Amino acid sequence: MNIRKRSISLNLMVAVLFMALLIIGFYFGFDSRGALSDRNLVIGEPVAEGIIAVHNFSVPYSSSEFEEIANEAEASIPVYLVRNEQTGVNSSEEIQSLIFLATENNELARYFGQRVNSLYATGIIDIEALRMTYDGSHAITGDGSAENISELFTLTEARDGIRLDLERRGVLREKIPMILELIVPDLEIDHQSREAAVLEHLANLTHIKREFRTGEEILPPGGLFTEEISRYRDAMVLSPVGEQGVIEHNIAKTGLAAMLLLLSALFLWKEQRSFSFSISDLTLIFAIWGLTMGLTILLFRSGVRELSMFSFTMLGAGLTSVFFDNRLRTTTINYSWFLAAVFSSIFALASPFPMTTFLMGFIPACLVSRAMKDLSDRGTSIALVLGIVSSVTIYWLLAAAGSSSSMKFGSVAWIALVGFPVIITGTIKVISHPFELLFHVATARTYERLGNDNHPLRELLRREARGTYTHSILVGDLASSAAAELGADEELAKLGGVFHDIGKIVEPEMFIENISNPDENNPHRLLPPVESAKIIIAHVSNGIDMAVRNKLPSDIRGIIEQHHGDTCVRYFLEKAKKELPPGGELDDTVFHYNGPKPQSVEAALVMLADSASSAVKGLGSTASYEEKAAVVSRIMQEKSDEGQFDQCELTASMRTKAAHVFMEVLSQNDYERIKDFPHGQ
Repeated sequence: MNIRKRSISLNLMVAVLFMALLIIGFYFGFDSRGALSDRNLVIGEPVAEGIIAVHNFSVPYSSSEFEEIANEAEASIPVYLVRNEQTGVNSSEEIQSLIFLATENNELARYFGQRVNSLYATGIIDIEALRMTYDGSHAITGDGSAENISELFTLTEARDGIRLDLERRGVLREKIPMILELIVPDLEIDHQSREAAVLEHLANLTHIKREFRTGEEILPPGGLFTEEISRYRDAMVLSPVGEQGVIEHNIAKTGLAAMLLLLSALFLWKEQRSFSFSISDLTLIFAIWGLTMGLTILLFRSGVRELSMFSFTMLGAGLTSVFFDNRLRTTTINYSWFLAAVFSSIFALASPFPMTTFLMGFIPACLVSRAMKDLSDRGTSIALVLGIVSSVTIYWLLAAAGSSSSMKFGSVAWIALVGFPVIITGTIKVISHPFELLFHVATARTYERLGNDNHPLRELLRREARGTYTHSILVGDLASSAAAELGADEELAKLGGVFHDIGKIVEPEMFIENISNPDENNPHRLLPPVESAKIIIAHVSNGIDMAVRNKLPSDIRGIIEQHHGDTCVRYFLEKAKKELPPGGELDDTVFHYNGPKPQSVEAALVMLADSASSAVKGLGSTASYEEKAAVVSRIMQEKSDEGQFDQCELTASMRTKAAHVFMEVLSQNDYERIKDFPHGQ
């Protein structure tokens, strides 16, 4: 366990280091200052290269603009209302007395007194008088609290409500007008306070319309040079050149890039339930996108102006799709698409063609990553075509829309539009396998190789432990069928089941399914229960060692490690208790697996399939369907009661569905297990 904790800490440090390198690379790798055209510009003319602030400056409001702002500010100041609390008290008492005299019903009089009190607790205003001086929606009462005028009672609303209640309760109609006249407003306008608030607010209004920092974009590439932009440019030219602010500007843009990276990391961390996600996966993500950013930096610094609107987002998205999206089943958004959006935004921050850079990076990246997720030759060919067609189409649409007059189909543009998809799809095919070996993460091709019956490790299991192999195939069928029903990773569940017991290759003769005539040849009859338990438990650690030596992916290694959780070898524990001499002590911890508990739905399904197949087959071929179903349900409940699913998302309803699937598959298999022998249980 300590080794595992150290491994997690190391991977976390590597992931943090990669993130820091990405942020530092953005700060030093991109030139975020841009350039300013020094030629004469004409109103209405598109500016191909855009306009960038060359120093810090501010643009003041014109007199007409400031007057309009002042009027809007004055209108936004709420009305001040003063409450006369005695008004409500007097009105309530007078109405209560008048109703008592009219009805001689003390309860009814007290009721209306309380009813009127509740109206005054909210406040009553004369809305007609208020609207003559104020047409806004907010008010500040005498105690300083802000209220919405619509939440106060108007005089008309208050009187109508009391009138209807009086009529409904049988008060004499001739008395009602007299009673309603006693309801008067308790809120009055405080003109002096509002005028003071308006003057204070106007005094605090800024005369600065906009402030520009060095490197900030005044006009995007291809934008029209308008009167307003001309005013900004004139303010920049006329402003004294002070501190350039390049460092502050770079820090601001780098901070935005860091925020996007952190949000993406948080998204990935929160979505780890979608499949067996680890910190090493996060490290792989940063490695992929660190490579993407490094290549994009080189591209931006190439000196070829046309290339400053391209990026290697397609490469990062494609690799992300290959290593992660092929494992997704329940998430609502592809990781490759999400990260393509994040990094396209980051690259757009530093590009002189931000919108073009974003669209040229994001859309082709999504199409390419979607097509070549499985790394098949057909998928790669489709991805190549989609990459070229989408890049050319977007580039043409942007040029046709006049986003930049420099966007012409020159030789450099054609080479980039056709060459990038070719180079990137080929690179993904080439480097995907080295990344598999380096980060121990499976791709679709890995699953395909492991699913082949002729895989060396499967051959070894079949040859050395045929009974275990037969059992493992059934566990794989059970787990994958249940995974398909639950929307989990069917292929991972199947391969996890096939390889979960490979550790039994070390001592196959110690497991009942590999023993011929077990009644006579059972080696555990001659061993102390503690030794037998250690041998049974050791098949997990032996399996992990074999998985590492044979370079099985980390998610399959995780299932091997987790398929017994921290359960106990109950048969040998009970046997040890029976053999314990009077007064003896027994350390039952040695009869427990070391865990961890299942970390994913797929690992939990393999655990249940392993136990259910053993228990059901132990009943024999004469057992009824109901007996088998009862055993499966009991196992599901026992594992849940033991807390084996506390660290994964296998809910009660999911377990019920899995049980039905297990029974369907088990009904199609007829081999038997020896009764009452706890094969790994």
